[in-house]
Amino acid sequence: MHCEKILVTVRTYPTISTKYKETVCTGGVTDHGEWRRLYPVPLRYLGNKQQYKTFDVITVKVKSGKDGRPETRTPDNTSIQIHTHLKEWSSRCEWINNSIFDSLQEMMGEERTIGPVRVRKVLDFVAKPESPDWSKAEKDKLRQLELFDSRKPLEKIPFDFRLIWQDGNSVEHNTMFKAWEVGQTWRQYQLSYDDPIQVMREKWLNDICGSDRDISFFMGNLAAHRRVFMVCGIFNPPKKVNTSETLW
Repeated sequence: MHCEKILVTVRTYPTISTKYKETVCTGGVTDHGEWRRLYPVPLRYLGNKQQYKTFDVITVKVKSGKDGRPETRTPDNTSIQIHTHLKEWSSRCEWINNSIFDSLQEMMGEERTIGPVRVRKVLDFVAKPESPDWSKAEKDKLRQLELFDSRKPLEKIPFDFRLIWQDGNSVEHNTMFKAWEVGQTWRQYQLSYDDPIQVMREKWLNDICGSDRDISFFMGNLAAHRRVFMVCGIFNPPKKVNTSETLW
């Protein structure tokens, strides 16, 4: 194993795992400009001082991943250290801007499986209702976990969130939206609003991805379906960078 310094840009909503209780796919860029996917990470089960957030700079010991994707690394989760949080957009841009692809096709052409893609326009935010209950397979995993260990409640998000958007080459995409932030936003908004989905749609279209923002999506593919990409996170500095402004 060797140690790497990584700016965290991506955290997906947790998924149930019998081996790790649950896992979060983490993405980020090293201080050498190389993109990484850290998996598996049981983020909520790490110590409080290790539970990193988006735009935290961490160090972690890693070794090559097992899924065949070149950016994947298996982390030693006990080695994770949080060094700082980048609050200023200018600092975030220094880490990220040089690696932004103009299109998803360009990214795939270079056989990259995670990284930022430029967004020309976000056309729609879609929330397709799904079952509010876990699937049979997921329930079986939960029962196995409860037999051997305690676990933290994990709320099922009853929507398939998607973003319809054009990349820098004006190619339109309809993409799964799996970022930690979208799941957490729904959990908060459904307690506060009569129509949380409409409020979320307005927030993403008019605020987070508004016309005053220079948007890129952090894209990542699926291990089992290499040509299927999802939006794992959003990079949205103001077009005129305000260094005092923060994201989440």
